[in-house]
Amino acid sequence: MSERRLTKTAQEYLTKSDEERIECCGKDFWIHYHASTKLIELLDYKFNEPKQMRREGLLIYGDYANGKTAILKKFYDLHKTSLETLNDKGEHVFEIPIIYFQAPTIPDEGRLYSLILDELCVPHKPTEKVMEKARLVVHYLEKLNTKMMLIDEIHSSLRGNLNKQRSFIDTLKQLSNKLSLSIVLAGTKEAHSALSIGGETASRFPSLELPRWSNDKKFRSFLGTYESCLPLKEASNLALDQQLVDILYNQSEGLIGRTVNLLKKAAVNAIKSKREKIIIDDIVYLPTL
Repeated sequence: MSERRLTKTAQEYLTKSDEERIECCGKDFWIHYHASTKLIELLDYKFNEPKQMRREGLLIYGDYANGKTAILKKFYDLHKTSLETLNDKGEHVFEIPIIYFQAPTIPDEGRLYSLILDELCVPHKPTEKVMEKARLVVHYLEKLNTKMMLIDEIHSSLRGNLNKQRSFIDTLKQLSNKLSLSIVLAGTKEAHSALSIGGETASRFPSLELPRWSNDKKFRSFLGTYESCLPLKEASNLALDQQLVDILYNQSEGLIGRTVNLLKKAAVNAIKSKREKIIIDDIVYLPTL
């Protein structure tokens, strides 16, 4: 067995069965990398901003499978509700400081309000009038001291009728104004194009692109870190083998989601083959039929 750096979990799995190790390889691991660290720092700054009349939001955009959802969910996990919250009197209170959900597939305020109420665990009828749902949303967001709203796949709500799109975005801006709520949107370049049409909207949701990886030192560092999470009994030396780096980069097209899926499948192949390390033949996104 080659001696190398493994995470505590990966080290513990080395003595388990092949089936258990294969299951471990399929799990999601959070890997810190430059862009994710910078984004989480920015989100943390926005989360902790003092209340203000006109709260600036944010649009994170980029290609599919490029890490936007993983970053939002990681940030959500860091700040989601805790029953240990104390008020000024030292009393335990229940708060939901942050919510995360995927945008409705059409620009519909009623569906938006229903999604928010679901995340706040507020009973309501989906068929309730929009005005009543709006009232409940404002009441409970304020009552539960919600400071940030993370809305993923926002491009889904920015298609079709332009007037409905504008009304949908206006609803978000009004919620932000009324409650001093920080609203973070994430989506594709399509969302960026849609929100850039109006100057005022673009200023309320300044955009930040999450770029694809380059085949460079940062990409190799990510591969090396990810390898340390895999319970393989031999070292694959992913970060040092330029051939492996190149094929992973080319097959993934520089997308972090595809890179991770390639590594998961390659690790499973390495275990099943009894080689216990990843080789070029293992790096196949889809099999040849």
